[in-house]
Amino acid sequence: MPNPIQEQFGSRVIEAFAEFARADLPTTDDHEQKTFDFVTDGNLRRNLAEVFYGVRWIYKLGLALLTRDEERAAHVRAQIVDYASIAEGLLSYCLAHAIYKGHTSGARYQWHDPLKQQRQINWNQQSPEQQMARQSFWWMIQIASDFGVIDAPLQRDLDWLRTQRNTVHLRARSSLGKTAFLNQSKRAFQSVSKTIVQARRWIAAHP
Repeated sequence: MPNPIQEQFGSRVIEAFAEFARADLPTTDDHEQKTFDFVTDGNLRRNLAEVFYGVRWIYKLGLALLTRDEERAAHVRAQIVDYASIAEGLLSYCLAHAIYKGHTSGARYQWHDPLKQQRQINWNQQSPEQQMARQSFWWMIQIASDFGVIDAPLQRDLDWLRTQRNTVHLRARSSLGKTAFLNQSKRAFQSVSKTIVQARRWIAAHP
């Protein structure tokens, strides 16, 4: 038979962890209204806000649980995936906006392989979102640099984030150690924060 006292104690412990993870975090609504207010696509703005809140909550939860080694690695892997999805979503939004509004630069965006300029893309300028959704994160980073959405240091950071996301399941990552994992989490957060700032600035300069 379940022990009511044990159940009550367990419930309170779980609530305490949850409250610690929530404490001092901007809410999803805060992120929607402030962090991503420059994104005019309402669905995308809400999705970005939800993922950003969730990944920060995961980070705080890891602190609350005092995760170690493979436990910390699991938390950081989840963060890497979510941070990359936020960056990818923002770049996708800015590049579609650039094509729709005529703020493009150079010719590389017209090709699926922008380096070799192979497999041409016939963009629907009035509605580029569907075609944009088929482009890779690597492609978006390349073209965002061409359009001036991101600067060269951020391009390198996002390439690093993309590589981390793509290799997130490799066994070799388990040998990185706790310091490396903590540095990965910090660098991923900083990369996304810079992406938000630069995307906001670019959109403001290219209405």
